[in-house]
Amino acid sequence: MVVLQSYQLNAKDKFSTMLYVQNESICSDCIFQLKNHFYKYPKNFEKFLSTKSWVESYFISSTNNLQTYHVIIKEPFVKKSEGMYFDTNLDLFHLPFNGKLPSFDFEDTLTKEDIAELNQILNLELTQHLLHIAWTKMFGWELTYNFGIVLIGKKNFFRKISKLEKILEEKCCDELNRVILDLRYDKGYVIKKLDV
Repeated sequence: MVVLQSYQLNAKDKFSTMLYVQNESICSDCIFQLKNHFYKYPKNFEKFLSTKSWVESYFISSTNNLQTYHVIIKEPFVKKSEGMYFDTNLDLFHLPFNGKLPSFDFEDTLTKEDIAELNQILNLELTQHLLHIAWTKMFGWELTYNFGIVLIGKKNFFRKISKLEKILEEKCCDELNRVILDLRYDKGYVIKKLDV
């Protein structure tokens, strides 16, 4: 947790202002911006916070001569594009984030069930190899890993995810190099080599 403190002169006496930041490890540039505004423009700090989409929430508490800002930085869930991320509600926000997250494309709005399925995908083992997630009404889920593509489809999602976990456990990642793993079949799956 980042804690910043500044002393400012009030017309009557000195008072202290503190800033606590939660989730500071997510975004070093956000911390730089917060510090900059906190020290240079303390009177406009609350307005600054309200304009940043990467601020999940903030509140101000005051006691005697101490005013404290509590700021929580949003955690990115998946990436839309460079600098644009979705939170867990799939609300889009800007974040100067340098971490590695899979990108995500989808058609129309997703249902709560679809979001639960996305959560399941992001909780799979070997997520560090996951580059891109796509969802379409026609084809369902498609995952792009650094070793190939996995077609999950729309039906029997949780059964197929279990199957995927077993396959990844047994064959990852050398055996699955440059392949399409098609799990859309009711019984079994197909592994095809990607054409170069």
